[in-house]
Amino acid sequence: MNLKLITGAAALLAAAGAPAAVAAPSNEEILKGFAEDFTQDPYLTGALRLGVEVGDQFYTIDVAPGGEGREARTNVSAGKPSEPVFYFTVENRARLEKLHAGKMNALTMMAAAFSSDVTPLDIEVMEGFEPPENFGEWIIPFIFHFWTKGTPEIVSFADQETRVTHGANVGVFYYQSGLRSAWFDIRPGQHVNEDERSRENPFPSMFFLLKGEVTAIIDNERMTFTEGNMMFIPAGVTHQFVNEGDAAAFGLLFMFGEGA
Repeated sequence: MNLKLITGAAALLAAAGAPAAVAAPSNEEILKGFAEDFTQDPYLTGALRLGVEVGDQFYTIDVAPGGEGREARTNVSAGKPSEPVFYFTVENRARLEKLHAGKMNALTMMAAAFSSDVTPLDIEVMEGFEPPENFGEWIIPFIFHFWTKGTPEIVSFADQETRVTHGANVGVFYYQSGLRSAWFDIRPGQHVNEDERSRENPFPSMFFLLKGEVTAIIDNERMTFTEGNMMFIPAGVTHQFVNEGDAAAFGLLFMFGEGA
């Protein structure tokens, strides 16, 4: 009996019965999915052109909402836009896949303690781009609505969907003028706001500790902050949190008011 023939036949049979591999969507297909979903979002009120750079690959996106007898319009093409626009920089294909799979949201990828921090997702502008007067207020919620699919828009939150910023593992829910919301996972040994430049805000904050315990340092006074409590931090008050235990502390953060 020829063993090579038997094993070869078995391999052919296995291959014949194996399901065909599903090709991963291209960058353009992923971006088109986000763009098509965005045309159904009430946040899009008019035609818009923007760019997305994934690694060193540039794409142009044109979207317009439907309504009044018009169909929504979506076009994604390779290459830079022909006119100056703002654009997203996505660090690499792996980051784009995380956005596509909902394993980390865009605002979390952009989270930074200081403007000099390098982040996996960022926004740049092409030379000659002239932003509208309200661009600063408009762009932050736009990031959420463009990169989040579905109605209603849902963000999952878990410790593996965070990035380290301000000294702890943090994920961002939503930002708009007057409101910032996030979740945090302060792991053993982590020190929130260890850098004194980030210890106070010109707006109030509320920390909800849902699990665990940390040492809070409020205007240089040390105290224990335990699960099941909310801590209100007024504007201008310095605050730090240190996890001196052996278990993570998990909670929610809301910052609000003028300047938030």
